[in-house]
Amino acid sequence: MSFSFDVKEDILKVNMDASSHLVELEGWLRLVGEIHLNPLRLVFSSTNLHILRYYVGILKQLYSNTSFEIASKQQQKLNRKTIYSCIIEATAETIIEDISLLEPISLHKDEILNETKMSLAYLRGAFLAKGSVNDPNTSNYHLEISTDKELEALFIQRLMNLYNLNARIAKRRNHLIVYIKEKDCIVEFLRRIGANVTMNEFENEIIKREISANINRALNTDVANQQKTNRSSVEQMKYITYLEYNYPLERLDSKLLLVMKVRKENPEASLNELVELINVTYNEQITKSGLNHRFRKIKEIALDYKARKEA
Repeated sequence: MSFSFDVKEDILKVNMDASSHLVELEGWLRLVGEIHLNPLRLVFSSTNLHILRYYVGILKQLYSNTSFEIASKQQQKLNRKTIYSCIIEATAETIIEDISLLEPISLHKDEILNETKMSLAYLRGAFLAKGSVNDPNTSNYHLEISTDKELEALFIQRLMNLYNLNARIAKRRNHLIVYIKEKDCIVEFLRRIGANVTMNEFENEIIKREISANINRALNTDVANQQKTNRSSVEQMKYITYLEYNYPLERLDSKLLLVMKVRKENPEASLNELVELINVTYNEQITKSGLNHRFRKIKEIALDYKARKEA
């Protein structure tokens, strides 16, 4: 099963009062509900039978005289999933009026916007209807709710941004998607709608990924530094070797001779390590800048002597 499936199963465990259930039902039906005429029927569908049964249960709780029919069919394209549909006739008109399904936007908009439990109930319903979230094992963090209604997309975006989730809207084929990209915002959204178990899983995967990335960055830095050290050492040894075979070493300053000796004995050491060796072993205080200066001097002497010999 997908991570989105797990999140939705997690949401189904949230306990709410009747008023919140009605708002959640509205958020669900506005995205997946269909109104049929002659006779008047309310139909809603899902590929997740648990979710369908969950909303049937809410309808039974809110409308005790509700009667319904459950139908199923297999998709002919894509992954050939089974679609489960709930068909309501007897109480269809009452439900449609109670949640203003024929209106382009909820008649309870202000109440939903101004009450935290209502806004979160609506978002739960919308996410259960048309929401998805990428598996945290992927590096592309993405949570979205899809709709084909512009006013609905704007309303969902506004609800999300009540909680500073930086929700945005984009068009995908014939649909609008309200989406969140930032991983911290996705975690916050999951926490707000009550998906606590999957929120923890998401957060743990993020932490593991970031630890792994930090380790890799540190290793890459170490490798890069060692490669740089090796290149510098090879160049330094080239000039040191040239002087040893061609230059009268008695003319060299004792400080340069010391640096040449230490580098020859420690070809893979970094400048910092050479500085420490000279300070501790030879009791000579030298800085990294000073050591660099001596290596530049060795190079200068070698190149100058070579040029004079070849002149």
